[in-house]
Amino acid sequence: MNYKHLLFLLSIVFFLNSCEDDTDCCAQPPEPDHNFATGTFILNEGNFGSANASVSYINENTGETQSMIFSNTNAFDLGDTAQSIEMHENLAIIVVNVSNKIEIVNRFTFESLGTINANLQNPRYAEVVEDKLYVTNWGDGTNPEDDFVAVFDLNGLSFIESIPVSEGPEKLLAENNQLYVAHKGGFSFNNIISVINTRSGIVSSEIEVGFLPNSIAVSGSELWVLSSGKPAYADVETAGELSRIDLSSNELIESIKFPENNIHPENLNLINNTAYLTIGKALYKFSMGEDLPQSAEFSFDEAALLYGFTIRNDKIYIASPNADFTGDGNLYIYNLNDGSLLDNFNTGINPNGIYFN
Repeated sequence: MNYKHLLFLLSIVFFLNSCEDDTDCCAQPPEPDHNFATGTFILNEGNFGSANASVSYINENTGETQSMIFSNTNAFDLGDTAQSIEMHENLAIIVVNVSNKIEIVNRFTFESLGTINANLQNPRYAEVVEDKLYVTNWGDGTNPEDDFVAVFDLNGLSFIESIPVSEGPEKLLAENNQLYVAHKGGFSFNNIISVINTRSGIVSSEIEVGFLPNSIAVSGSELWVLSSGKPAYADVETAGELSRIDLSSNELIESIKFPENNIHPENLNLINNTAYLTIGKALYKFSMGEDLPQSAEFSFDEAALLYGFTIRNDKIYIASPNADFTGDGNLYIYNLNDGSLLDNFNTGINPNGIYFN
């Protein structure tokens, strides 16, 4: 008999028996490093000039909520007036408007990976194309000639170039090596989509749409643009418009105006062949390619304002500040099919955006 084999077998039996008797002896798998691997982030812009912007975390499955996860994780504050977050791979790229900076964190742990605080002025929204980060900037809000898109190397966070654009660049979307930028006008009113060639860094064209384009989305070979129109306090109030642009030629296919000048739609969401938008606090729904809807599906009476809005997994998420923009706001979650309120969570001051892991 091979005594070494016998001793080996006996040692295994002893080990298994001891593990059954003592639950602490067996090594447990390590806890995951990702503190926020699953959940919803709410960006809270805070009060202008108060440097109290924050990010809240909500786990809908467990009901867990955490406030100020950026400052609690990194031991320094997010800054003044957080504008937007761009989620890219394992990154959350947070644009902080009044602080003129961008905070880049691990989206699963919210640990800081770096800060960009130069070559920005009034930054608004960000988009990543390959290894480049594009950020829209209003420049000096009183100067219509100094708006630009700043370009950074995402790997080293170094500045690459500044691309001059028309006044008031806001949301941007990448498609087929082209960057589509919606221009609302900053402190004024604008009505164009500019197209930047991401290979050359040059504005190749500008496409006229309705005034104040607030939503852009791709459906097949088309770019859909929803514009709210000039508000009642403008020189002349104008109706909202829904425009479609051919992505291959960058030409306007169609632009449909809403029937009354006091109708100002927002929050376009395209899901399969259905389009959703909001007017005031009501949701409208229609099949893509058909006429604009005439009546609302339902309204969101609990929300003071639809400051942040998105649709995901048959749920509607609304970030609502208080009506006077003071104090903590709320996240309301509704059923997309019948408009029933599913849940309600407290957030930080003036929540303006909803993002997901």
